[in-house]
Amino acid sequence: MSEHESKARVVEANRAQLRLVSLDLESELAGDHQARAVWAFVERLDLREFYERIQSREGKAGRPATDPRILLALWVYATIDGVGSAREIERLSSQHLAYQWICGGVNVNHHSFV
Repeated sequence: MSEHESKARVVEANRAQLRLVSLDLESELAGDHQARAVWAFVERLDLREFYERIQSREGKAGRPATDPRILLALWVYATIDGVGSAREIERLSSQHLAYQWICGGVNVNHHSFV
């Protein structure tokens, strides 16, 4: 099996998982919140090329990559929200419920967007 035929290893969002802060992201974000619409949009996109470029692969050593859906959804939501700075997205991802919901417990930093 070639490198691109094996499944990409990524850190996926897990919004149903309870965090130490006892915050259930899924139930905290309103059902009609715009972040949910952004996520639904991103899930419909064909992101195969993004996954093919991930070097971390199942069965190989290395840290899993951040799921491209998370990074793209953060950028789209931030753009709608009037945010254009990767550092600001990083800050919001740790402090703002909608950004936290998109991340689903996955830590992102401004270097993730380079």
